[in-house]
Amino acid sequence: MIRCRLFLIVSIAVLLSACEEDGCGGSTCPFAEPTHQAVVKGVVLDRNDQPLEGIYTSVRYAGEVRSGVGTQTDRLGRFTATARTDLGAQPDTASAWVRATQANPPPGVVVSDSVRVLLHFTRRTDPPVIAQVTIHLPVSP
Repeated sequence: MIRCRLFLIVSIAVLLSACEEDGCGGSTCPFAEPTHQAVVKGVVLDRNDQPLEGIYTSVRYAGEVRSGVGTQTDRLGRFTATARTDLGAQPDTASAWVRATQANPPPGVVVSDSVRVLLHFTRRTDPPVIAQVTIHLPVSP
């Protein structure tokens, strides 16, 4: 029991020491907030250009396995998703797919579509560059 507590205390001390070395804002700090953000605002419409509520939307980086952020549309079909990252030496833009998915209860069908967007990352302290998208799902009201 004492060994477990001692191990936990030592583990926390090691993690906190990483924060002290770079001021808890760099890439080595496990508790640091991401330094940059990109914002996607959009709307999901049906085939008659009517807004769709409750549609799951997600932003996924193109060509990467890591997942992005997701949210649902409001009653006007709108959504906002904020992707956060630590840039380091990476470029300040990233290609991404914005996907909208409507899942109907069984034995329903999953309907989805996506658009490609270029995300522009800015420091979290600066105003974001907003990418606007419109996605049409081939569903009826």
